Amino acid sequence: RGVDLLLADSTNAERPGWTPSERVIGPALDQAIQNAPGRVIIATFASLISRMQQVADSAVKNKRKLAFVGMSMVDNAKIARKLGYLVVPDDTLVTVDAALNLPAKQVILMCTGSQGEPSSIIGRLSSGTNRQFDLLPNDTIILSSHPIPGNEEVISKTINRMLRGGANVIHDAIAPVHVSGHASQEEQKLMMSLV
Repeated sequence: RGVDLLLADSTNAERPGWTPSERVIGPALDQAIQNAPGRVIIATFASLISRMQQVADSAVKNKRKLAFVGMSMVDNAKIARKLGYLVVPDDTLVTVDAALNLPAKQVILMCTGSQGEPSSIIGRLSSGTNRQFDLLPNDTIILSSHPIPGNEEVISKTINRMLRGGANVIHDAIAPVHVSGHASQEEQKLMMSLV
């Protein structure tokens, strides 16, 4: 009644049930960071400010320094902090150069490349072509995203290269380090019923 048009998300229309809350990610990130023997490198979308906040909170809890890596990640974090959407204590946030000079156990690097793009930080780390730093055998890589359909093969190859380099790779098939931003079947049914 009174509705002319419904434009709805269909990305997860084939996924049964409900999409989990973002709240499940915090404990999974905390555990992965707490158990990491060396550096933690977290890859996600540069526009996902709420994930930046979760990582920042985990950095504080685990007494690690956080550095954003890559132009889009650095720019978005800077704008989000300025607007008050991202709250990171000044003594937690460091530059990449400062992070690389700290003991590995004290460092979290947050970057782009969760889709295995060859020119991204994660893509270049996996192939040994990153300019600022290389992958270290004790690094823990957290891919905080779902593969975009069509990217599965590229991501699998990227993960394989990082594992061969001695890194520990955690992704959503191993631990709940990401939840979809899209509605599953039950949310879509509810929305249609409400409309």
